[in-house]
Amino acid sequence: MNNVVFINNQEVVFENKDEQVFCTSLDVAKVFGKQHKDILEIIRSKIRNKEIQNFNGRNFSPVKYRDAKGEMRPAYQLTKDGFSFIAMGLTGRKADKFKIEFINAFNEMKNIIRSNNQTTNYSDYEFIKKQNEILNQITCTQSSTIYVLQDSIRFLNNTISSMKEINKELKKIAGIDRFL
Repeated sequence: MNNVVFINNQEVVFENKDEQVFCTSLDVAKVFGKQHKDILEIIRSKIRNKEIQNFNGRNFSPVKYRDAKGEMRPAYQLTKDGFSFIAMGLTGRKADKFKIEFINAFNEMKNIIRSNNQTTNYSDYEFIKKQNEILNQITCTQSSTIYVLQDSIRFLNNTISSMKEINKELKKIAGIDRFL
């Protein structure tokens, strides 16, 4: 399940995999107005730090994306903790605002995952209910259409029978082999 959020007028896609929420290094770069290569370098410098290797493995996953030229490029998926760790190094008032918006979006996505795991979502029930109503309407419409078509077929069959009779009578009267 993906959830799209706008932060700093940038579309950020939060992805849910195995009940974990991720954003990408591309999203971080877009929102903070940084070049993606700079965000990659920050992440790689953290990954090179052997003292925090256990943290890094859980929170930074290498991925590939297709750039505008169609070429495959490296990126990272970041968990909330991975994002927070990287974002600590990004400073300034605007950066603080974006950090909070990212954290709130991570939390919102996590809550959605929890609520989906606990109960059937009411909106899902409503959606299924509405789908059933529409299917019933379609069935009723199709039944009405079938009834009308059956009447039309009967009418056409009667018309054809009548025309055959007329054709037979014309043939007798006028000696015409075939009228219609």
